[in-house]
Formats: sequence, structure tokens, C-alpha cells
Amino acid sequence: MAIASFRHSVVFRMAAGYGLLLLLSVAVISAVFYVATAGLLRRNIDQQLGSASRHLSQLEEQSGIGALAREIDSLLNDNQDSDTEIYLLLDRQGHTLVGNLTGWPSRAFAHDGLQQLDVVRLGRRSSSRLQTRVLADGAVLVVGRDMDDVRELEHMILVALGLGGMLALVLAGSGAVLFRSQLQRQLKAIHRTTTDIAAGQLDRRIAVLNSRDEFAVIAHDVNGMLDEIQRLMETSRNVSNAIAHDLRTPLGRVRGALEHSLRSPERQQQLPQEAQRAIDEIDGLITVLDKLLQIAEAESGVRRQSFEPVVLRNLLDDMIELYQPAAESLSIQLNCHIEGDPCVLADRHLLAGVLANLLDNAFKYAGQGAQIAVSARQEAGRVHVCVQDDGPGIPDVALPRVTERFFRTDTSRHQRGNGLGLSIVAAVVELHRGLLTLSNARPGLKVDIDLPTASLTKP
Repeated sequence: MAIASFRHSVVFRMAAGYGLLLLLSVAVISAVFYVATAGLLRRNIDQQLGSASRHLSQLEEQSGIGALAREIDSLLNDNQDSDTEIYLLLDRQGHTLVGNLTGWPSRAFAHDGLQQLDVVRLGRRSSSRLQTRVLADGAVLVVGRDMDDVRELEHMILVALGLGGMLALVLAGSGAVLFRSQLQRQLKAIHRTTTDIAAGQLDRRIAVLNSRDEFAVIAHDVNGMLDEIQRLMETSRNVSNAIAHDLRTPLGRVRGALEHSLRSPERQQQLPQEAQRAIDEIDGLITVLDKLLQIAEAESGVRRQSFEPVVLRNLLDDMIELYQPAAESLSIQLNCHIEGDPCVLADRHLLAGVLANLLDNAFKYAGQGAQIAVSARQEAGRVHVCVQDDGPGIPDVALPRVTERFFRTDTSRHQRGNGLGLSIVAAVVELHRGLLTLSNARPGLKVDIDLPTASLTKP
């Protein structure tokens, strides 16, 4: 099936442009070749005729008309260029003194100059190039050349150029067809793949061979885009399933508790308690939905409008001061180390939320008596922020998935939470065009955030 009407397609325009460019090139080359051969030959003939005419006229000035007649007769009988040379000497009355012309148009030689005339040479009609010169005593000297061989050569050149043009036209057409077939084959492969994907076959990809041309680059880019789309759709499907599961369980508990309290004989006493539990459960659901909205807002990029230079020293000092009382109550040693004056272009509230999530996780999983270190430094145009604890860490097999929404490891399921904290961290770091890296410090978990720096100097 054709991708589009061939006449309106890019393939047709490119193939037609290729053919026209080839034909134009052949036409220009042919014109240059013609001028360089036939044109040059005619100019050389004109120069030779002028030179011979001047030589003979000088001879007449020096030795008289008789010597000129004898010279012309000698030239006509020397068996050189006898098939093309033309000489004619007329006296002042127009009578032929010597020459090999037997007929010419009347008043053809009345004035000096170079002209193309049909004359009769040795009884044969001839198209000739003639140089006329009127001598001082009124005699007329004509030096010329039969141009039939030149005209035959020009005809042969034109025929050859015509055949070459026809061959170029055939080659241009063949090249355009070949170009069209190759281009359309690549486009059809892309079209078939995108059509199959639109029909629901998300695993289809464009075949990429060993070629390194532009279509291979496009195929790589499209395949990468399709991989990302498939990943996002799978993530969306998993998130939908997780949301349904995480919402259904608390809603089921709320409904069961309220139904039990309504059916209980002591419902008057139990109903306020169950209502409070229902409110707590609903508050938890609202928290989950708020976190999902935070992730969606970060991934959409709308918060980049509020970006401004943020000095990390001030932000980290505020966060440490905020968490220090909780650390003291749990006997947690909370340390902060900052090198220089790192500054990033960021949304202060989002960045504070990232640090709060990381500190919350460190407090929750490292536990009482843990050591938590927060550090920041700037180097080579990047700002590095690190939060590290000495807790149990995360199993290595689970590290690649901990930023997925609602993902929780088996060892953390007994802890309160919803598996959205690190998802928010990952979304916000990506919004800031940074890099998030989680690794096991053995002991503990190390979270590295790499962000582009911002300058505080005004331009």
C-alpha cells in the first residue's frame, strides 16, 4: 500500500530533483564542450583568415598587384589545404585576376570585413567564411575557407551531445527509480512498524542492519523512543494496579469497620472510634494522592518556572536544624559537611522535599542510634549532594527498582509507608536535570544527587 500519493510524496520530489539536477549538469557540460570545440575552431579560422589577409595586403603594398597575383596563384597550386582554401583577387572593375571562386552574390565584396556567404568554389556550392579587404588601388582581396567540414564536425558534435543527453535522461530516470525504491523501502519499513505499534503490538521495532546512514540513525532514535514509550506504559499499568491495590485495601478497611460498628449493638460507643479510624485512613489516602500529584507535577516540568539560584549551605542548615530534635530523641548522630559555597538553579521547596524524603527514610530504616551524614560540594560545574546512613541498606537486586512507584522491599513491608518517597525524589531530580544514584555503602545506603551548578553573579 502506498504511503501517500506518489506525485505529492517526498520521494517523488527528491527523485525528480535528482533527475533534473543530473540533466542540468549534462546540459551545462554539453554547452561548455560545444563552445570549447566548435566555437574555438571557428575563432581560430577567423584569426587565420585575418592573418593571411594582412600578409597578402602587405605584399601588395610592397611589390604591387602583380606580385600579389603570383603569390595567390602559388598558394592555390601548392597542394596544401586545396580542399578548403579560398582566394580571390578582383581588379577595380570587379574582373577576376586570379582565384578559385566562380560565383558569389552581387556586391558581396563591396566592403571590408568578415562574413559568412554561400559561394561557388570550383564549380561546387560552398558555405564559406570570407575575409574581404579593399586595397589602395580599388582592387579587392578575398581570403576564405570552405566551412562544410566544420559544419559536418559541428553536426557530429551536436548528434553526440544529443545521444549523450538521451543517455543521461535514461540514466537520470533509472537513478530516480532506484533512488525512489530505496528511499520508499526504508520509509515503508518505518510506516509498517508505527502502524503495527498503533494497532497494539508494542514490541515491534524497526529493523536496523549494519548501515550507518541517516535512516539507521532515525531507526535507532525511533526504536529508543518506542522503548521509552513501552516502559512508560508498563510503568503506568503497574502504577494503576498499585493504586487500585493500595486504595482498595484501606477503603475496604474503612468500609468494614464502619459496617461492623453500625451492626454492633454497641454502635453508639464504637461509631465515634471507627469514624476517627476512617478519617485517619482517608487522610493516608489523601497523602498518597498528594504524593502522586507531586510526582506528576515534577514529571510535567511546570515547576521549572519557579527555578532560582539556591545556596545549598542555607538550605541544608535549615533542614539539619529542622531534623535535629528528632535525631536527638532517637539518639541519631546527624552530621552535615559543606565544601565551598555550592549553588544550584532549583525550586527551593522541591529540593527541600527531596532532602526531607531522604532524611525520613534514613531515620526510618537506619533506626535508633544510627549515624547519618549529609554533605555537599561543587566541582567542575556540577554540585554533588550526598545523604548516607549506616543502616541495613537495600538488597542489591532491589536497587534498580526502588524509585518505582509503590515499590517496597520485603524487609520494609512491616514499616509504615507507601513506596512513593524515592519516586518523588527521582522525579524532582530529573526535573532539575540531575542524576540520582543509590548504592549500598555496607553498612547503610548512600544516595548521591548530581545537579548542574548555578552562578550567583549577575551578568
